[in-house]
Parts: sequence; structure tokens; C-alpha cells
Amino acid sequence: MLIENPIDRRTFCATTIAAACGLRAGSTAAAPLQSTGPLQSTGRGDVLTPIFYRRDIGTAASRLHEPSVGADGNLWTSPLDGNLWRFHAPSGEVEILDLQKLTGRSWAGLHLWPIAHGSSVLLCTPKLPLLWVWDRAADKVTQHAFPHEQPSVYGGFVVDGWDHIYLYDTQHQSVLKWDPALQHGVNFPCPYKLSGTLYMSFVDRGRREFWGSTYTGNDLVRFDVESERWTGHFKCPLPGATPTAGGRVFHGDTLYVSDHLNGRIMPLNIQTKKWSDPIPVPGYRDWFGYLSGGFLFRDMLYLDHSTWTGGTTSIDGEPHHFIGSWTVFDPQTRSFSRLDIPTRADEELKYLQSDYCATYDNELYILAVDRRPPHTVVVHSSKPLG
Repeated sequence: MLIENPIDRRTFCATTIAAACGLRAGSTAAAPLQSTGPLQSTGRGDVLTPIFYRRDIGTAASRLHEPSVGADGNLWTSPLDGNLWRFHAPSGEVEILDLQKLTGRSWAGLHLWPIAHGSSVLLCTPKLPLLWVWDRAADKVTQHAFPHEQPSVYGGFVVDGWDHIYLYDTQHQSVLKWDPALQHGVNFPCPYKLSGTLYMSFVDRGRREFWGSTYTGNDLVRFDVESERWTGHFKCPLPGATPTAGGRVFHGDTLYVSDHLNGRIMPLNIQTKKWSDPIPVPGYRDWFGYLSGGFLFRDMLYLDHSTWTGGTTSIDGEPHHFIGSWTVFDPQTRSFSRLDIPTRADEELKYLQSDYCATYDNELYILAVDRRPPHTVVVHSSKPLG
């Protein structure tokens, strides 16, 4: 889900009128905004991207957090206001569910990472000591104990064809192998001395590896799913580096690592543990301060941005916030483009908070919420919606 080489600020065009999708009866939010027509955009720069199509699907009080897509095409996410959003990628259908009505307790303010698996949605949050699981087919919510005391299970990943879900615990610095059939898990604490809190960021499906980093620290770690062992601890030799990995290992041995507070991508050979010269990302300290780890889509890395420059500082003097522009990086050519979410006449790109995306059926779905009223929720996808 970008940058200048050089690059214009943004580009968009209006095309034919699209049918607006409706919320399912009984949902708890206002109906989606009527569109005057879909807006399109493509990456500007040296990387060729698909055409992306914007669609407005409703309003939300804050940005949407970690999404998960099931095999049925349902994308699950939450603005952390106590509601769970379901966006059906193939049809554009939207449903908003009140989690208090569903579970009998309030979820407002809890960091929620909904994880889709089969007909179930795991309601993953580090703030609750049990894992809540909603079986949609049975219309039943159950709670399940973790295998370790004082858990703080943040979220995790599902891989098609794998029998287990791989979660992680930020308090115990651990990977949690979860059996969704039996609803129990095995915890694997990280053995390395780390410089900060560990967040696991992606699964390399081909290599069967789970990678993570310490976010504002200088640690990359690797967990081997096959052997169930921690098999790598990497530190960048560059001063002040804040490495965050994402996507996958390319060309058999190269991991492209975002130095997210220094505006550069650092190639790491995971076999030799050698770091190559960093690759500057265009636009750093011009229109962005923070660079995310990469989301993999069609062998490219899509990286979101915010104005954050570390601590409480930002490039625009406002409280730091995510923005509506992404960087697209091609590992094959080591070149960049910038992808802007197109805006309407009464909007500004800097107010579109966009920090997550998800893939389904080889298409990319980028989420955004305007932080100004009416707080429009946007899906910007590589496939026309509806």
C-alpha cells in the first residue's frame, strides 16, 4: 500500500459513478457516505503499481487497527471504540458489530487485533487474561486460558495450510503456538537479551519463519516454525538504527529492513549476517518522519508513514499522526514510487490516517480514516469494489 524520484504531491481522477455499499441491518454505525464516483490513483515514481480505486464505506471515530482477512474474503478490523468491522472484499459489503452485545463486556479502548480463522474470529488483545473466540457459524463466544501466567498477547498471524495460529506476547517476549481446534497453546519465550519490547511483524510463509523487532530498539529476531526454535538475533551496526522487518526474505537470503525513524531501508544478508549500504527513502523529513515495516504485495513492499520523528516530535509540529501516502519499494530494482490515496474537494491528504492494509485473492486493500469530521472510512484497493 509512493515517493518522489522526483514525484508530484498526488494525482487522482474521477470516473464513473459507483453504487454505494450498504450496512447490514442491525449494525451500529451510520450508513456509508454516498460517493460522487470512484477516485483512482497509481504510484508515482520508478515503480509500476496497479491502479488503485478508492471507496468510502462509512465513518469511524479513529483510525482502523490491525486487519485480518479470512479465506471467505471477510476483512476484520476495529477503530478501538468497542465495535468490530467486517468488510467483505469481493462484494464491498460492510457490517459493524457492537462487541458488548456480542460478548457481554465492553471493548471500548482495548487494543483489538481480530484474527480470522475458518468460521471463527479470535478477539486478541493484550489487556485481557483470556483469549476470546467468536464462532460465527455457531453464533457463540467462548473464552480460553493461555498456557502461561500474566499473559499480554498482542496479536498474530494465520497462514493458509498451517494447522496452528502464531500469536505473540509482548510482556513475555514470546511466540505462542495456538491450536484453534483444541483452543490451547504452547509458549516459546525469546532467549535473547533485547533492547526493548518485542513485536513480531510478519511470517515468511515459504521459509516457515516468524520475524520480529524491538521497534524503537536495535534488534531483529527470528523464530523457526518447523523446529520451534529461536534461530536468529541480528543487530544493525549503524548508529541509532531502529530496524523493523516486513514482507519476506528475497532472493534466498536478503531481508529488506526498514530503519523506521531514519528514513532508510537496510539490506541484510541473513546467511552471512552482513548489512549492505542503506537505501535512502525519498521524502524523509520532507513529507514523512516514520517508515513502517513492509507489507508484501506482488513481490513489492508497501510501507506506510506518519509524521513521527521520535519521542513526542513530528515534522509538522502537530501531535504525530499517520498520513495518506505510502511508499512502494521494488527489491528487484531497489527503486521507489509514492502512492497517495486520492482526496475529494473538501479533504486534505495529510488528514487521511492510513497505517494498515491486507491482501486477499492477490489484491491489496489499504485502510484509511479521515481524522477530521465526518471521519470518512476509506478502502483503497487494487481491485475495483462492488
